[in-house]
Amino acid sequence: MVKCLECGAEEKRLQWTHFKFKCTGRFQNGTEYMAAYPGAKVVDPAVAASTAVTLNNLIKKYGHVEGQRRWDQYKQKQAYSNSFEYKNLYHGWTRDQFDEFNSSRAQTLDKMMQRHGEKIGAELWEKYCLQQAYTNTKEYFVKKYGEVDGIARYLEINNKKAMPHKPDVLAVTLGITVEKATELILARQTQFFTSNIEQEFTNLLEAQLGPLDHTSQRNPYGKWSELLGTYVIYDIKHRNCIIEFNGDYWHANPRLYHSKAIIRGKEAASIWNRDMLKLQTVESLGFKTYTVWESEFKLDKVGTIKKVIKWILQEQQ
Repeated sequence: MVKCLECGAEEKRLQWTHFKFKCTGRFQNGTEYMAAYPGAKVVDPAVAASTAVTLNNLIKKYGHVEGQRRWDQYKQKQAYSNSFEYKNLYHGWTRDQFDEFNSSRAQTLDKMMQRHGEKIGAELWEKYCLQQAYTNTKEYFVKKYGEVDGIARYLEINNKKAMPHKPDVLAVTLGITVEKATELILARQTQFFTSNIEQEFTNLLEAQLGPLDHTSQRNPYGKWSELLGTYVIYDIKHRNCIIEFNGDYWHANPRLYHSKAIIRGKEAASIWNRDMLKLQTVESLGFKTYTVWESEFKLDKVGTIKKVIKWILQEQQ
């Protein structure tokens, strides 16, 4: 049985009839329900496994030859029904409508935080990421598509992901400069969540100091971190200064959380360590760094802005 997170009812399947006639009335169908509860199940796992359209299930039901034929037919149908050509022909969609639809279906940290608030949104995002991580395992592909086709799909997708994300390696692979490779990596990172309080901080800083070189809101600045083995984005860059605006919950403010506290599924100490290595990455390149905490800014906005501006001017002398 699967439990409805809205009303608590337990059923084998949570269909549209449940949401429309039996639940609280907030949702009309499962799509709306899952938008509010990302990662929630609407079908009992055992039922889903036995009725899922997979190569293994079709072979069990129809035999190897007919099962394989039906599976190939199903894949072609699914691919076509999700294409722009299908949406345009049967629904009259334009290319912009098709792109907007695909964008709206994507789960992002930004959308979850806007819908549920920063803390709950972050927790739901963590659960969603764990679920997505499972869907990238060989076990998942075999379970969904059968052993032969599942392993083939798994290897194909992972080969496509094999393009290096390290700027110097990517530069050699594509025959471009490291600077251009860095720009390509940054361009792939299309989702930058900026809280309202961080936006307020940035706006007040620019009102006093003038336009900043880079901000999370505009023209984000990032670097490849050898220490972290990934690409990192900084909140603000102005000349030789890097400023990080840390949310108390998201970055586990040491004044509010002890080192063993679990934040977003991680120990606070590990979050602090990552933030430290992130700063060390640009400090090794000659940048000066300054961290502003959310609670510090809320307590004294004017004073915080003055301190940051004074620090920037001193470092630029």
